[in-house]
Amino acid sequence: MKKMQKIVNNSISKTIKNETITYISKMNGEGVSNLHGLFISEVEKSLIAAVLTHLKGNVTKTASYLGINRGTLTKKIKEYGITT
Repeated sequence: MKKMQKIVNNSISKTIKNETITYISKMNGEGVSNLHGLFISEVEKSLIAAVLTHLKGNVTKTASYLGINRGTLTKKIKEYGITT
């Protein structure tokens, strides 16, 4: 299990790194503020949406998969405007 998790983590890390470089390159020298906040919210929104879709909208199971409280997940679903 740990080997598979390491492969997945490396893949995710590489993807995030590549997307970050691409994003910064597309800014053409324009300043960016709050890049950390932007990426964290976009990754979180995408992660929640993907897991919700995979679990056919089951919020309880999604919260369990993500390791967060169901109430927190419900709040984030509303905050990000994710449809279930």
